[in-house]
Amino acid sequence: MGTVRGTAAVGVFVAAVLLVSGCAQASGQPDVAPATRTPSPAKTLTPTPTSTPTATTPAIAQALPDTVDAGTVSGGVSATASGTGSSNVAFHADGDFAVVVELDCSSCTGTATVTAPGRMSPFGRATAPLRGSFLTGVLQSDSPDQTIIVEADGPWTVTLRSWNDLPYVSGSQSGTGPAVLFFSDDVSHVTVDYRPSGPDDSFSGRVFTTSADPQLFGNTGAFTESFDVDLPGVMAIQTNGTWTVTPTP
Repeated sequence: MGTVRGTAAVGVFVAAVLLVSGCAQASGQPDVAPATRTPSPAKTLTPTPTSTPTATTPAIAQALPDTVDAGTVSGGVSATASGTGSSNVAFHADGDFAVVVELDCSSCTGTATVTAPGRMSPFGRATAPLRGSFLTGVLQSDSPDQTIIVEADGPWTVTLRSWNDLPYVSGSQSGTGPAVLFFSDDVSHVTVDYRPSGPDDSFSGRVFTTSADPQLFGNTGAFTESFDVDLPGVMAIQTNGTWTVTPTP
C-alpha cells in the first residue's frame, strides 16, 4: 500500500491518504495491489497427452534500451520529450504533485501505451492515432526522478506537467479516449455516460479530491451511472470509448 497525493484546496494538491500500490490492475479497471506470482502447475505424464492449465500473471514492464530525457517538471513549468517508436522517458518532478502525461501520438498506428518499469499493467493504453492524457506519480513515496515508458508505433511527443497546472473545467465534459480533468465544481457526485469502442473496451475513473478521499470506479459495456465523489478534484479517465462526465449535487 502507498500514500496517495491528495488536496488541501483547489489548485494545490498535497500529501493525503492511503490507496493503492504503484503496480496497477489491467487498463480500464481500478488499481489494485500487485498480484502474487504463482508457479505453473507441474506437468503430469500420462499415456495420452492432455493440456495442463498454466497459472498466469500480468507481465512486469521492463525498461527499454533507449531513453530520452524530458528534464524537470515543476509548478508552472512543463517538460517535453519526443521520439519515434518505443522508448523510456526520464524526468525530474520538483515538488509534491502528481504528473500528467499528455501524449500526442496522432501519427501513430496500432496501440499506444504509457507505462513504467516495474508495473504489472500500464497507466493506460489506447488505439492510435490518438491524443490523450494519463496520470502518474500519485503516490507520495514516488521518487522525484521518474521514468515512464512510451510504447508506440510511429512518432510521438509527450508533455509532462503538474496536475496543479491543469486548466479548471466545470460542468458536463465529453470526450473519447483517455483524459485527465481538473473539476472546479463543488459537488458530491459525478454522473458518467459511457459508450465503449468495442466489445473489449471498458471505463475506469480515478478521482482525487479536496477531501483526501480518492475514489476508484469503472465498468464494462455501455452505462449511465452516478458515483460518489467530493469535488473539486482531478479525475483520470482510461478508456478507448466515448464518455460524458457531469458533476452533480
